[in-house]
Amino acid sequence: MRGTPRSIAGLVTLSAAVLLSIPMPPAAAATPGDHPPCRARSGPHLAGRDLTRTTLPADLSCADLRGAKLDGLTVRSVLVGADLTGASLKGAHLGYAQMAGASLRKADLSEAELYYADLRGSDLREATMDDSSPYYAHFEGADLTGATMARAKTYDAQFDDAKLVGVDLTDAAAYGADLRRADLRRLKAPKARLYGATFIRTVLRQADLSGAELYESVMTGADFRGADLTGADLRDVRDARLTGSRGVPRYLPEPGPSCEPGSGQDYRGWDLTSVTDFPDDLSCADLTGAKLDGVDLTGVKLNRAILRDVSAAGASLRSAKGADLRGARLRRAKLGGADLAGADLSRADLSDAALGSAVLTQAKLVGADLRDAELSSVTADQADFTGARMDRAYLHSGRYRDAVFRRAVLTDADLSDAGLRGATFEGAEVTGLKQDFAEDIDLSGSSSRLSVGWLVFFGIAGLLGLWIVAGLTTARVRRRRVAREQAAEQAVRFEDARRAQEENVTRLGEEIDGLTDRTGDVDWNAVLDAYDAAKEALASAHDLSDLTDVETIVARGRRALTRGR
Repeated sequence: MRGTPRSIAGLVTLSAAVLLSIPMPPAAAATPGDHPPCRARSGPHLAGRDLTRTTLPADLSCADLRGAKLDGLTVRSVLVGADLTGASLKGAHLGYAQMAGASLRKADLSEAELYYADLRGSDLREATMDDSSPYYAHFEGADLTGATMARAKTYDAQFDDAKLVGVDLTDAAAYGADLRRADLRRLKAPKARLYGATFIRTVLRQADLSGAELYESVMTGADFRGADLTGADLRDVRDARLTGSRGVPRYLPEPGPSCEPGSGQDYRGWDLTSVTDFPDDLSCADLTGAKLDGVDLTGVKLNRAILRDVSAAGASLRSAKGADLRGARLRRAKLGGADLAGADLSRADLSDAALGSAVLTQAKLVGADLRDAELSSVTADQADFTGARMDRAYLHSGRYRDAVFRRAVLTDADLSDAGLRGATFEGAEVTGLKQDFAEDIDLSGSSSRLSVGWLVFFGIAGLLGLWIVAGLTTARVRRRRVAREQAAEQAVRFEDARRAQEENVTRLGEEIDGLTDRTGDVDWNAVLDAYDAAKEALASAHDLSDLTDVETIVARGRRALTRGR
């Protein structure tokens, strides 16, 4: 028993020798939480060295390679836990490299080949990795904050729990990458190819994903608040919740057939007039108060979308079944052939809008403004136009079966050739309504008055009549005034002439008295008869012609005085 301890010690020594003689594989790759098998910088000290023409040792674990130059070098050494801070590895061949836990902060890895490399838990902050090829590489738990990876080929790489805050992935190929639980805040990835990637519980706040290809990716629990998705392709993505994101993606996953209004994209109050490429389907999106003036949405589905109070003057819509368009401003909107079945357009402004051949079945247009709107050949069965303003609306050849026009104003509207079986017009204003060949129209309970056209006609006629009467009255007054003036002038002339003839008769009498010899040749009977006749004519004279007769009689009496028997 006394030799037993020595025997055990010999056995242990022998076993250790055997184990040391067995070839060992390269150091096992560290997992995100593992610690390097050695102390930092406890390996070879090669800091600042140019190693481009050097054969490297097989094991550089925890080596000090700060600022070292390894450009274009094929590195097969184990670099677990190595410190390569600020090192230059441009174009280096690091395929399958074992670099778990290594420090590559501010290292230059541009154009480096890193396919299948193990960089789990490594420090790559502010590293330059432009045009590098880390496809299928492992970055689990790595910190790449501020790194640049423009045009890098990182497809199918593993970034689980990695930190990529502010990383530049512009135009990078990262399709199929696993980014679950990764922190991608402020990521710059415009036009990056990220399709088929895994974004489970990934943080993408304030990320720039404009124009990025994200289709067929898994996005369960991903946080897109503040992320820019302008022009991004999100077709067939799974479990995407884009609440709080910015920009309008080019493509979106097709909403479910029974999605709830407002459960889609949130564009409340957005100015979307500059967007030229909308997603094909914005069903159930919330666009309350959005600005869409002049925007062409003919290729966009807006079924069950919320479009309350939108400003969409001159906009073009094609599909908005069941949409909420209450208070929408759609003046001069192009809605020809649009499917608005079941839509709520109450109090909407549709004046001058083109709705020809649109489907308005069971649509609600209570209090809507449809003045001068064109609704020819629409299908509006069971539509509700209660209290709508429809002055001069062109409703020709439309179908309005069981439609409600209660208290609607249809002044000078045109319902010719329309189908109106069961339509209700109670309390409607139908002045000037054209209804030629309208089918089954029943205007019971409606009211009519003189149309504006007739009112204008009669108003003009009345004014014309007043003008004529006023003219005639003025002419009559003028004639009367002229007549009075002429009569006054004639009266003055008559009096002057009468006094003259009176003096003439008096002188004749004086001439008769002046003749002392009354026995001569004078025909006194004729003279005295003329004198008496002149006095009588003067007394009965009323006008100048009568005074002319007096003058003639006086002249005859004077001739009798001078003529013998």
